[in-house]
Amino acid sequence: MDKAFGWIGEIFQTLLRLLPWLVIVPATHGGVAFVHGSRIKEWKPGLHWYWPVATSYKLIITVRQTQRIQSKVIMTKDMRTVTVGALVTYYVDDVVSAVAKIADLPSDIMERSQGAILSEVAERTLEDIQTNRVSFNTGLTERVGSVLNGYGVQVLQAQLTEFAPCRAIAINGHAAVGNYTLWTGF
Repeated sequence: MDKAFGWIGEIFQTLLRLLPWLVIVPATHGGVAFVHGSRIKEWKPGLHWYWPVATSYKLIITVRQTQRIQSKVIMTKDMRTVTVGALVTYYVDDVVSAVAKIADLPSDIMERSQGAILSEVAERTLEDIQTNRVSFNTGLTERVGSVLNGYGVQVLQAQLTEFAPCRAIAINGHAAVGNYTLWTGF
């Protein structure tokens, strides 16, 4: 019976799209409206009317946020193997760039920040990083901020959360001894 009258609900939903709707953008967010799919309009916090038939929108958090950068193993300038993990603190200062020009802001921040962090560590010796961590974190913040320039975010701080000498062992899943293939369990 529901399927028989389901078309009535679909007609009602279509008619509702012809009426303007109200969207509340909280003080901690910003938004972007895509009018007719091509014109981009920034929404500040407050009340906004839009026509669902001709406009779509996306909201994003603009206040202070942190992004954990996954640990990686890298070699320092003095050829020491270390594991490096970091935390990037930022806020969104340009909603249009953060929403309309980037598909997934958090993953983009992780990817670009990780590259900057690994480059900064590779250019310094282990002793240099360890003896002056405050100076290193300041340089790290500047470097991460520069690679994220144009992404609509302002980097407040980038700091190491994990940093330790280590030994790296690579396990190849296709190991063989003579004519016998070894199973590694991976």
